[in-house]
Amino acid sequence: MRPESSSVIFRADLAAIAMEHNARIDGKFIGQYAAPVFDTPACDGTYPIMRRANFQKPASTKRAEGAGYNRIIGQFGQGNYACEENGLELPVDDRRKRRYASMFDAEASVTRMGVYQVALAREARVAALYAGAGFTNHNVTTAWTTTASATPLDDIASGVDALSDNCGADPGEVSLIIPRADFREMCRTDQVNEKLMYTYPGVQPAQLTPLQVAAMLGIKRVLVPAVAYDSTEEGYAASMSQIWTSGVMYICVLANPGEDLEVPSVARTVRWTADAPETPVVESYREDKTRSDIVRVREDTDEILLGDSVDLFCYQLTNT
Repeated sequence: MRPESSSVIFRADLAAIAMEHNARIDGKFIGQYAAPVFDTPACDGTYPIMRRANFQKPASTKRAEGAGYNRIIGQFGQGNYACEENGLELPVDDRRKRRYASMFDAEASVTRMGVYQVALAREARVAALYAGAGFTNHNVTTAWTTTASATPLDDIASGVDALSDNCGADPGEVSLIIPRADFREMCRTDQVNEKLMYTYPGVQPAQLTPLQVAAMLGIKRVLVPAVAYDSTEEGYAASMSQIWTSGVMYICVLANPGEDLEVPSVARTVRWTADAPETPVVESYREDKTRSDIVRVREDTDEILLGDSVDLFCYQLTNT
């Protein structure tokens, strides 16, 4: 929904800058893939939760002569979502704007800052959704820091097989969320190096990309979050922490952004399009008392889990 107030205007020019900046930071933030967007015209409501029985309970398909076919009805539970608005306002002072006009575009600069901060908050919400889901934990056979004997390819393959047994997903439909530190440890192991010699001759372990690792594992996608934040209060020395906890990985089924909720996925982001049809919406208005233009960057979403069992679409693997 575009702003209704005559003083607040939708900024298509800044929205384009926001889209460009989103594309630039796409490799660091994975929230939009770990909880793919589903658009809805309603701010809050219910959504279907898939039940394990739909995937695991065999149904009799035999039909006797003169009789009808057996019938089955898909079973769904029900969950509730309630979209909440998240956003920031960033003032652009007239004097500052004119003072640095020859060096940079002040409105474009604060838009990029706002986009990053809104994306950072979304990433934290998605990471918290996974961390608080209560997935059953599984430890790797040998810590991946033990490069000679660790078997990360086998550890992940076991998780893919278990997930396939749970919900029937093909390996090509499975994704791996793996923090940056664990991705690097995996690439240093002897098992991966031996595989690398035959799969990508001439490529050094440090040069392996998530796309190449996904092909090596035979899965849909490898997501490597690499977003850090300063966890200290203002005025103290910076202490940088990763949003996604190192050592904890998720082998999971993920829908593509925009697909229906009937498509299996461990998590989704529900976006209220009547209020915020884009991620993010960029608006501005004039504030004469401070001689400033105010740039507003916002979104209206809720992050949800799907599946009546927390482990239906996800297998948690811990590297310890």
